[in-house]
Amino acid sequence: MYLTAQRVRRIRGNNTEVGIDAFLHQHEDHELPNDMQEDKHIIDRVVNQNQGKLIAESVDLVPGGNSVLSFVDIVGREGLDKERIQEFLDRVERDVNDTHTTVTKSAKDIAVRFEITYGLQGQELREYHALKERAIRLFESPEPPKWHTQNPWIVIHCDSSDDQSKFSVSAATTEKLKQIHGLTWTSARVSVDRQTKDNVESIHGDLVQHIAPILTGLTLEQIAAQGGLILHDPSIEKKIKWPELMEI
Repeated sequence: MYLTAQRVRRIRGNNTEVGIDAFLHQHEDHELPNDMQEDKHIIDRVVNQNQGKLIAESVDLVPGGNSVLSFVDIVGREGLDKERIQEFLDRVERDVNDTHTTVTKSAKDIAVRFEITYGLQGQELREYHALKERAIRLFESPEPPKWHTQNPWIVIHCDSSDDQSKFSVSAATTEKLKQIHGLTWTSARVSVDRQTKDNVESIHGDLVQHIAPILTGLTLEQIAAQGGLILHDPSIEKKIKWPELMEI
C-alpha cells in the first residue's frame, strides 16, 4: 500500500491555486518487504519506482504540472487497518517540529515520511495535521477516480501539421457544453505553433491541460469529474485519454 497526501500549488498566468491531493495505491504482497525497517530506502523505492495500482484519490487540483509544497508518504503492508495507520502517524507527529523539514520513521509493517519546502518552515505541525487528516479520510472512504470509472464525453480535436496544431471541441461536445453554459455559449478555437507547443510542454507539462479549460469553459477539476477527455488527432489517427495521458 502506498498512501500519500500532498499540498500542491498551480500557477497559471496571474492566478495561483493551492490545495491538497491524496492518492491511495495498492500493491501485491511480494512487491513490499516483510519488514519495512530492514529497507531504509523503501519509501523512495515505492514513490519513484513502484507506486502500485491507483485505486482511489481525493484531489483539489488535478495532478500534472503542480508544485508540491509539502507531503506525507505512507507505505505499508496490504491489510493494515485505520487504527494502526492512525496510531503510527500520531507517533511520527512527536518528531514534527519547527527545526526539521523532513521526518522519516519506520516499523516492521509501515513507514512514513513527512516533508515541507523551506517556504513553509514554522508551519510544520499545521501542515502535518492537514495532510494526515486528508490521507486518513481517503483511506476510510476510498473512491476511485471518476476519470477511471466514467467514459469521457468531452472530445477535443487536434489537427496537426509540421508547423502548428489547431484545437477545437467536437460538435457533440459543444452541444453538451451548451447544457452547462447556456444555449448561446460557443467554444473557442486555439492554434499553437510547433515551437510554442514544445516550449510550453517542456516547462509546464502536456499542452492539453492548458488548452482544455479555454476550449470547454470548465476547470481541469470539472473536466476530470466528467470522466476526463479524449484528445483526437485525426491527421495521425491518434487518441489520448486524459488525465491518464494514455493512448486508446
